[in-house]
Amino acid sequence: IYSQAVLPKDEVARQLEHCTFCPKLSRHACPVANASGREGHTPQAKMQRLNQLRLGQIEWTEENAAPLYACTGCRHCSTYCEHDNEPGIVLMAGRSEANRRGVQHKKLKDYPDRFRKRDQRIVEYRREQFSEEFNRQTPSNADVGFFPGCDAVDKSAPDVASTLELFEAISSPATKLIDTTVGCAGYPLVAAGYVDMFRWQAKRVAEELRGYKTVVFNCSACVHAARTLYPAEGIELPCKVVSLPEYLDQCLSKLRNQGEKPDVYYHDPCYLARYEHVTDEPRRVLGQIANVREFSWAGPEADCCGGAGLLPKTMPETADRMAAQRLREVAQAGGGTVVSGCGTCTFLLRQNAPDGVKVRGFGAFVRDLVASLDHSNES
Repeated sequence: IYSQAVLPKDEVARQLEHCTFCPKLSRHACPVANASGREGHTPQAKMQRLNQLRLGQIEWTEENAAPLYACTGCRHCSTYCEHDNEPGIVLMAGRSEANRRGVQHKKLKDYPDRFRKRDQRIVEYRREQFSEEFNRQTPSNADVGFFPGCDAVDKSAPDVASTLELFEAISSPATKLIDTTVGCAGYPLVAAGYVDMFRWQAKRVAEELRGYKTVVFNCSACVHAARTLYPAEGIELPCKVVSLPEYLDQCLSKLRNQGEKPDVYYHDPCYLARYEHVTDEPRRVLGQIANVREFSWAGPEADCCGGAGLLPKTMPETADRMAAQRLREVAQAGGGTVVSGCGTCTFLLRQNAPDGVKVRGFGAFVRDLVASLDHSNES
């Protein structure tokens, strides 16, 4: 299990038994099953499969373990569970066992090596793109650090630059981009079931964040990892961890719109809304410069965009379908701008925004949270 401190073994067994005999009360709340259209991807079916594997009723094979990876860990099903079960957490524990038995998902067999190489590439790219930012830093002006997350650096470097510019304008003390030898807080390793490597990565991150009083993360999974998973593994960060929306909320008085407020939809990242309970802060921030509109499923009940749980690697078409469906609701309502408080969510939604989500000529457009603040006067 990926963290005994999060869910002990006897609790995992209890949850598997309850889900196995459940009449699928949370069937409607699984975005993966809804997008794939496969009954075997419902929370009940996935938990039953893991229970069968645990009890030795079926053999541990790559095919039998495959449903364990049809989950983003979004926790939406848990919202409707009468027994407080956590399929997202339990299924990732099952992935760890699949790794141990050598029957992990075929697209994740070499994941630790790929993770290390990507992490190093992210570090090098970040230093290349923001060398001027690093060169002018001194210890006295770096009490607050910014850890943008791997997807934001890799896919949306201009958004990172916009965030640094905004920090320059509103932050006191100054908020600086952190120069570390790690680019990711390690959540993908948990999602892949590589627990030992996650602990190794977490210890590296904790060591390199020493010297900062507060660290701002622009990735919802990074926030969850640093706040919850690190302490569960006995790794204490030497700093306070805040998400970007929470940090901007602290600077609310400095965020003012000079023109007419546009309408903006806010997409709640699962790991902020349901794991870390960050829902009001981003709406207050956006409310300073826009009229915040809501999806039909929002806040703690928000639908997942498909970006978590390594679903874009194991089931890319399903992940894209989830993101497109999220945006299609906006297009059906006459179009508009969608903003998210997570770099990974922003990337996946933006990747699926063109053409495929246009309805009667209306489309949905995706912006990073800070970019929406920079363009508050645009319609």
